[in-house]
Amino acid sequence: MRPHTFVAALLGTLQLAAQQGDNKAHTKMDPVVPEKDIPPSPVLSVDDALKSFKIAPGFVIEPVVTEPLVEKPVCIDFDPAGRMWVCEMRGYMPDIDGAGEKTPEGRISVLEDTDGDGTADKKTVFLDKVLLPRAVTVFEDGILFLDENRLCWAKRDGLKIVGEPEVIDQKFNGGGNVEHKPNGLMPDLDNWLYLAKSEKRLRRVNGKWQIEPTSFRGQWGIARDDWGRLYHNHNSAFMFGESLAPNLLQGNPAVKMKYNDTAALGNNRTWPVRVTPGLNRAYLSKANGYNEQTLDPKTHKLINCTAAAGLTVYRGTNFPKDWYGTGFSTESSVNLVKAIKIEENDGKLSGTHPLGEKEFLASTDERFRPVNVYTAPDGSLYLVDMYHGIIQHKTYQTTYLRQQHLSRGLDKPGFGHGRIYRIRSTSGKLEPKVDIGALKGLDLVKMLMHANAWHRETAQRVMVQSKDAALVPLLAKLAASGPPVARVHAFWTLEGMGELKSEHLKAALTDKDPKVQSSALWACTRLDPAELSKIEAGLVALKPAAPEVAPYLARVLGSLGTQKALDALAALLKDESKVRFIREAAVSGLHGHEAEFQKLADPKDKALAGWLEQGAKNGPAKSDGPSLKGAELASFNRGKALFAGEAVCFSCHGPDGSGVVGLGPPLDGSEWVTGKPEILINIMLHGMTGPVTVAGVEYKPTADMPSLGVNPMFTDQKLADIATYVRNEWDNKAPAVTEETVKKQRDATKDRAGKPWTAGELK
Repeated sequence: MRPHTFVAALLGTLQLAAQQGDNKAHTKMDPVVPEKDIPPSPVLSVDDALKSFKIAPGFVIEPVVTEPLVEKPVCIDFDPAGRMWVCEMRGYMPDIDGAGEKTPEGRISVLEDTDGDGTADKKTVFLDKVLLPRAVTVFEDGILFLDENRLCWAKRDGLKIVGEPEVIDQKFNGGGNVEHKPNGLMPDLDNWLYLAKSEKRLRRVNGKWQIEPTSFRGQWGIARDDWGRLYHNHNSAFMFGESLAPNLLQGNPAVKMKYNDTAALGNNRTWPVRVTPGLNRAYLSKANGYNEQTLDPKTHKLINCTAAAGLTVYRGTNFPKDWYGTGFSTESSVNLVKAIKIEENDGKLSGTHPLGEKEFLASTDERFRPVNVYTAPDGSLYLVDMYHGIIQHKTYQTTYLRQQHLSRGLDKPGFGHGRIYRIRSTSGKLEPKVDIGALKGLDLVKMLMHANAWHRETAQRVMVQSKDAALVPLLAKLAASGPPVARVHAFWTLEGMGELKSEHLKAALTDKDPKVQSSALWACTRLDPAELSKIEAGLVALKPAAPEVAPYLARVLGSLGTQKALDALAALLKDESKVRFIREAAVSGLHGHEAEFQKLADPKDKALAGWLEQGAKNGPAKSDGPSLKGAELASFNRGKALFAGEAVCFSCHGPDGSGVVGLGPPLDGSEWVTGKPEILINIMLHGMTGPVTVAGVEYKPTADMPSLGVNPMFTDQKLADIATYVRNEWDNKAPAVTEETVKKQRDATKDRAGKPWTAGELK
């Protein structure tokens, strides 16, 4: 599932017709796996599918629900009673050409186990005729969901919808196609909902929806850990982890800082248990005259992931304790689930592969399409299997892959299948069923101490939605003493209820556990100024329990803004000068106090001085917009729409032009963008391969930037519009690009035919 490969338009629906995903520079697409080595790919019964799995020792996989009760599931959410609310993306690629994709065939259904045997036996269709539903989150009085284009709210009375769904945002998902749309809607510790493939986060306060900016993350699937840190991926990278709480560094809209607190966790090597010819670029091999190999020439198996999808950080009670906190990421094109041991040193994350050259779970069934994983109410790991022959969307499908699909009948049937599995340890116990929504008082608060993360997080959600004032003293007591994770849940539950006070954080602020201390400081950023000032003396005298706490303290001291707080911040920056992101955190908190702090800052720290100067000058965030007029401004506006729409440029370079880890370097402040327009045009026409140095930093994208020039959809005018936009957005200021300039470069480089440039060739 290579991202935005913009190439030849669909010329027809015959087997040998060129496909939208074809690259004209790839003139040879001969099969690289001998036909005799490719097994058939029939639809397997559930019993036979179970026989196809190879799973890590000590674990078993078993069905929780299968067709006909579920069809093409892509994601789930559990309500407080433990029932599964499932998005069934039934309209996805119903045939080889995706015919009928715009017909609303999807459903949001509720699956439940009524007899307690561990398998779902009852289905209730809550909402039918949904266009490609892709995310759902359950509330006490309704559900929030995403269809192909919109963010919607549907009121509910139990399992029945009340009235018609309300459209909160008609164009929330923006442009692009089904592979590049927001998804997730995952509740985090801080009571915000976070998404993948989006730079927005959401929150419901007093019945109203708040939407605000956050960092752009991933492609499909989003996860969190006990401390609210977020994890995501993209198609060619299994997992990234963020070292800091979300939005900690985004508190100062007057200063544009460039930072990256995201680390790749482990490598992207795959170990399938079957040959994998059915991949979009499997034909890329030295045997076909290319310099790269998609498949291992000896085993005919994928080398590095190309379709990583939903992921989770397992935090259940069924697996052995040393598996707690392990990351799991799905790879839908080669039918496996990767286990990643997440490790941490002074707040910095890294990852290793505990099973070496074997996967946690892999299948010989080519139709097994794992797309999401979850820590379940019973403490096991739930795995969502779309079970569909075609996983690659028509937008990117190549002629080679089309032939692979047809040759093994993977294009049929278009409907009718889907499975959700339970993976459990043979030595562990499953949690008994409990309806957390039915609990009251102390019994409900005690759930914040439960060893299974689903119980804790669900209890927090229930209390935040109920806002029962009788729970406040119980939560305050737990926030002051108790297990670390429970204490953190307690004060964030109070925050979500609108009841958090400075007194609830005092004990946690001086705790010796750096995670508790960090989270308490993070929660301080949610206190109003008057409430925060009550604990100023304690904050000014506070010493970080570990270096990882320092950025959180810096953020809060900057927010206080008093002379004592600024003096303490200056001392903290000096004492902890080597701590990652401490300066960025300080500037994030200093919004409105930059000029005052300039007198205390180290003048030798040029980056910090520049940020403070920017903040002091800008004051409240403002945007002057592009200095273009007339036809040039019209070109800019068209380019802005293309950047976020047809061209899907944002998916690799970020909506704010800051780049996406492992995919694309930044465009904001890039000499490749604002330099000679001919260089930018050449890159757009024919693509570029890494490594590339931008503003003195080297980037090594995991895939080439594809060429736009070989796709007839992108005319000279459209390329000029995109170029004009990126040269005049963010901090970039450069002359507009004309259609004539693009045409001249297209003619001058036509013999290149979409072959990506190297940085050396363009200098």
